[in-house]
Amino acid sequence: MNLELSAALGVVFGLLAAACAFVISYGEYKRNWSFRGSAVNMALRSAFVTFLFFLVAAIALGAIFRMVM
Repeated sequence: MNLELSAALGVVFGLLAAACAFVISYGEYKRNWSFRGSAVNMALRSAFVTFLFFLVAAIALGAIFRMVM
């Protein structure tokens, strides 16, 4: 599998997953938590971690598939 394709897929699905993570975590922070800090900042942090996870996972799987094939 092409590593550039893996990276592109990681970016696309990472952005989709990050958007979902932001919406879900923002709703939960606003509704259920009493904390100090900004719900937006905490939700953005969750979205960023989710994006990185999907990007790294896609690139790693692309590299593994390339070695196997």
